[in-house]
Amino acid sequence: MKNYTCKDRFKDYVVLIAGGGNGIGQACAVRFAQENALVINCDIDENGLKETEDKIKNIGGLSTNYKMDVSDKQEIKNVVGKILDQYKKIDVLIYSAGCVKENAFDEISEDEWLWQMDINLNGAYYLTKPVLKNMKKNKFGKIIYISSKSGIIAKPRRSAYSASKFGLNGLTQALALEVANEGITVNSICPSRVLTRMLKQVFQDRANKFNIPYEKVKEEHDQSVPIGRLGYPEEISGVAAFLASEDATYITGQFISVSGGR
Repeated sequence: MKNYTCKDRFKDYVVLIAGGGNGIGQACAVRFAQENALVINCDIDENGLKETEDKIKNIGGLSTNYKMDVSDKQEIKNVVGKILDQYKKIDVLIYSAGCVKENAFDEISEDEWLWQMDINLNGAYYLTKPVLKNMKKNKFGKIIYISSKSGIIAKPRRSAYSASKFGLNGLTQALALEVANEGITVNSICPSRVLTRMLKQVFQDRANKFNIPYEKVKEEHDQSVPIGRLGYPEEISGVAAFLASEDATYITGQFISVSGGR
């Protein structure tokens, strides 16, 4: 893919990314580091965090890592406290932590339901709350949730996932209205069919459940996208960078579909 980064666009910005250890979160981390932000990556996956750190080092960027479970309120409080003690501010929050488990509604276990709600929705609440307090103090902030097209148009066998992402989009709109006059914007990006570790696992689970080859599942998804292919995490990170930039100061409370025309 071509590199459309803007050097120094985020110079002196502190960017906190939840889910920065893989997929879209990792792509966002690299993108913001390329544009001279200090990137703070948080993830439960320490190996993923190390991989992101290495990618950023390879491009001469600046980053630091914190192991963080987004379903753990106290851990979030502790991590954000340490970040603010050291850097005094968070300019951009990108919430990219997410999980999905496909299942018919009457087969979803309570644990599966709560797991998806905790990671996809509750974690956004837990993390946004202390970060927003700092943004209000500074009268500046960009909050970007990585939601899903499933949060705009529901899908069968994704009741829990769709419910959590509809909730995240509802949070986006309500919070955007609440802080609109405080120098803070809140938007969601709603990807679909983006080739991440999570989507690959969905493909594998579907192949196993219906006893069909993995490649056939992937091919069906490719063909379902008007553009004719799956998306890449870097194509989502470009939208995130735009929403965090000065070019997007009049955009808030929006759910932006990045789905190849779906």
